[in-house]
Amino acid sequence: MFPDEGGSPATDPLAGHPFEAEETLLRSSTAWPLAGKSRFSLSPDSSNTLKNPPQDCSHISAAGIVVAHNEDLLTQILLCLPPKSLIRFQCVSRGWLSIISNPSFRRLYCGSSNTRALILFRKIWRKCPELNFISFSDEYASSMETAISHLSSNFFTEGEITDLHSCNGLVAVVLKLSNGSREFAVYNPTTSQHRLIPQLNLLENRHPFVALNIAFDPLKSDHYKLVCVWLGPPTMRIMNVNYGFSIYESETGTWRDSGDIFEIDFAHSPTHFRNGVLWNGCLNWITHWKDIVCFDLDKEDVNFTLPSPPVSMKHSEIWYFGESVGCMYFIDINNPGEMLFDVFELASGCSEWVLKYHLNLAPLTILYPSMVDEEFNHSDDWRCRFSFTYFVEDENEKKARLVISLLGKVILYDIDDMVVEVLAEVGPTDTDDDCRDNLNEWRDAYPIMKTLACV
Repeated sequence: MFPDEGGSPATDPLAGHPFEAEETLLRSSTAWPLAGKSRFSLSPDSSNTLKNPPQDCSHISAAGIVVAHNEDLLTQILLCLPPKSLIRFQCVSRGWLSIISNPSFRRLYCGSSNTRALILFRKIWRKCPELNFISFSDEYASSMETAISHLSSNFFTEGEITDLHSCNGLVAVVLKLSNGSREFAVYNPTTSQHRLIPQLNLLENRHPFVALNIAFDPLKSDHYKLVCVWLGPPTMRIMNVNYGFSIYESETGTWRDSGDIFEIDFAHSPTHFRNGVLWNGCLNWITHWKDIVCFDLDKEDVNFTLPSPPVSMKHSEIWYFGESVGCMYFIDINNPGEMLFDVFELASGCSEWVLKYHLNLAPLTILYPSMVDEEFNHSDDWRCRFSFTYFVEDENEKKARLVISLLGKVILYDIDDMVVEVLAEVGPTDTDDDCRDNLNEWRDAYPIMKTLACV
């Protein structure tokens, strides 16, 4: 289904890859432009150019021999290389192949990886689904172009992508074929490898498909699991809904039912099963009423063991629910009229949600007036014409950043320094209706990080 290499250029790639556009500092309600970023130059006339390079390079060869025969040192060096280089270097020698293909090395490699890019996905009523991406590093942009090209040109020729889900570098893809059946695949954007998953016969006639999630923790295992959620048989209670779960294990290559039919009352439905969050050995989904449904991947049962996050507006939409650097986060609107939002973090003991950040986005609306729809009441969160696409904490830089999708742009907001960077300029949605869902472009984003995991 995928070509082995290359592929045609991605359709309509987002312009302006990371950090090349305007940069603005926000303090209170005033904005000042910042100077351009400093860059380390390696040009010949640069002051940091190496002066008087050594003429005798014999010691370099000797050093290379030492490195080549020191597996621990060589491993540390290889861990710093980009994925494409590692794939090529497997052909250098049997020793290098042994190191790079070793599951322990691959786990270390995945463990040192941060989010490198976001795959963006949107479905608009009566329109073909669209794929795009944002890369957080220039070196990863070409890999993402290839990935989007693979997904767009190959999957779309045989059907239509209806759902995506990602976890630690692997992507689960749901494709609806022309005959109405569904096909599942797992794709690794780093290596361009894919695997078609055996069809789940359960879905053919009896149980409508709801969602497909992937669970992959490279620090625990080289294998992944897929969790397919389907609609169960009608319940005896009119206001309740039944859900069933089937699990696919890459280690065995087979499906099995969990045996646990989960009955949920109407007050907790609908549940956002399309966007499960892997945390603490469970896939976690949030309901429209802000309760959290947990699927234990080892026990294969469902529970409500996690506390519900505090909310100021019970009927507001889900602004953000996700994981970053091993912590679970929930973002809720505090005051739509003043553009105030709260970022909560689940405490380590899982006993409560703790307020981590209190955001005032009112200054952003001065830069981007289209973020606010004044036709709506100040107490209505529908006046907010933007969406939170991704939240990430950077352990190294001790910073928290928020990717925000709004009309015409995708921006990165540094919560600590109150700095805005334009990640991409986005063209208008090709639509012939005024559905509000079209205003918040690219609501669904799936984080991608480097991984050599086999699919």
